[in-house]
Amino acid sequence: MLGVAEAAAAGRAPNADLFAASVDDADGLVLAVLMTRDRPLLLASDRADVASAAAPLWDALCADRLQPKLVIGTVGQVEGVVERWTHATGGGATLAMRQRAYTLTSVHAVAQTPGSLRVATSDDLDLVAEWISHFESEALANLAPQSSRGSAERRIAAGEIHLWCDPEPRTMAASVRPTKRAIAVSSVYTPREWRRRGYATACVAALSKLLLQRGFEFCVLYTDLSNPTSNAIYTGIGYRPVRDFLMYELAM
Repeated sequence: MLGVAEAAAAGRAPNADLFAASVDDADGLVLAVLMTRDRPLLLASDRADVASAAAPLWDALCADRLQPKLVIGTVGQVEGVVERWTHATGGGATLAMRQRAYTLTSVHAVAQTPGSLRVATSDDLDLVAEWISHFESEALANLAPQSSRGSAERRIAAGEIHLWCDPEPRTMAASVRPTKRAIAVSSVYTPREWRRRGYATACVAALSKLLLQRGFEFCVLYTDLSNPTSNAIYTGIGYRPVRDFLMYELAM
């Protein structure tokens, strides 16, 4: 959430419509929430129980006539918020994805893989747009699709997209949502014909090492727990689990 909020504050967020709110009590902040247009409602709190924040959160969303389609929060927190929504609206909620957040402070040695990492350029626009579309279809099917070409143009211009090349591009990974201390690695995609050759491992390891060398204290990465292959790749590089998240799909 911090990375999304800082991007929005700096004008880097791709979606102009932003809902941001906090719920407080006598002891301070109970829950922070943030949502950009057509993206999930994000929940964040350092408390074990945020049930008291659920009612004022949904009241605020209804007042703004907002209807989130997806909500993401940590295990033990998001369930109560979703339950309150179903009682308040009579709608349904379906668990759409189990996620795990990882952090990395140093990169483990990985097997040597042919190729090298480079930043994507405007010459790669068609390829990156195609790969973003495939990545979103495979990994983010629950999210509203965006213009893959527009996303590729914006992210290439920002220097986010990196390619592992041998000598032609084989794998894509992106660096996103930087904060003062950390940065996330995202959009890791390898076409099916180039999988199981070590390209994804090499790409993520090289990008993570590069980001640490740039001065970030740690890298962050989120995975879909239903994909054991990607989770094994990232732990082998040095990523360590921090917290589990749940994504719910909401329906009226």
